[in-house]
Amino acid sequence: GARRGFTLVELLLVVTILGIVFGVALGTFASFDPGRRAARGLVANALRQARNTAISRGAPARVLFDPARGTARIVGFTVAGTWRFESEALEGARGLEGLADGFPGEFLSEGYVGKARDLDLGPRGAKVRGDLSGDPIFDLSRGLRLTFAIRPASLGDADVIDVGGVVEAATRRDGSVSFKVVTRRIDELGRPVQGEAITLRTPPGALVADKWTSIELRYDQRRLVAMVDGVPVAERDETRPLWEIGGALQFGGGRQRFAGRLDDVVLSVVQVADPVKLPKSVIFDAKTRFEVRFDEGGARDPVFHARPVEVPLLFEDGSRETVFVRTLGTVES
Repeated sequence: GARRGFTLVELLLVVTILGIVFGVALGTFASFDPGRRAARGLVANALRQARNTAISRGAPARVLFDPARGTARIVGFTVAGTWRFESEALEGARGLEGLADGFPGEFLSEGYVGKARDLDLGPRGAKVRGDLSGDPIFDLSRGLRLTFAIRPASLGDADVIDVGGVVEAATRRDGSVSFKVVTRRIDELGRPVQGEAITLRTPPGALVADKWTSIELRYDQRRLVAMVDGVPVAERDETRPLWEIGGALQFGGGRQRFAGRLDDVVLSVVQVADPVKLPKSVIFDAKTRFEVRFDEGGARDPVFHARPVEVPLLFEDGSRETVFVRTLGTVES
């Protein structure tokens, strides 16, 4: 029966073991920084999302970093409207409907995919119009991507597409395609007004009679690029915003009738996502704004990034970590 207690040696041993356990746990807890992990994850996820956007849309995307605000913004193209011309109803994406004007009868023929709008079936001035003013997504100010398939019956000077008076596409008798884009400027009173119209033209021979050709115009406030069958053929540097849409989307209807078919029209606009903000304990280790660009295939833009891309993070304890973007666009954090 007598109850036996702990000896002094046993008590000292237990205290020593507990001290070691608590010391290890405290060191582990002290080294755990949720802000550090969150910062790496936020930056890496923004870069990966921009890359995925570039791949899925087949168009460039970028991430804008602002060290002063500690934010990252994804900038990419999103589809605003599509017109496939599969029926006389002329229904487009987002509930947009077209109105045929001047066609005496049926105006659909065999298309690039399915049916196509045959402008050769109407007289001069015949056109299809669609109202874009009711949907705020048709904001072209930051840029756009216009793609369409075209098959001329014969080559000549003719207006093909007019996007609200801001973007115009026309064919030329030498087989080229010309574009006109209207910019926006700020006047002396600080008001936005219509600016200069800039032009771009493909080389002659881009179009061939009785053959389908895919045409693309792309603008992202860095470069204005014209593409033929997926190949860039003309470009110019440009940074100005575009003017606001002031009219309807129109196919045909110019002073010179386009003799041919039009199909698979897709209009995309540049959209800027909501900013992603770093935790307060982390900043970008840079003095000025910078950006990371991905090309249409999701790789790191080789024109803009001549060297490997690093996004440096500086933590409040003075340590640094880096998120890397490799040549093929893969992100490592």
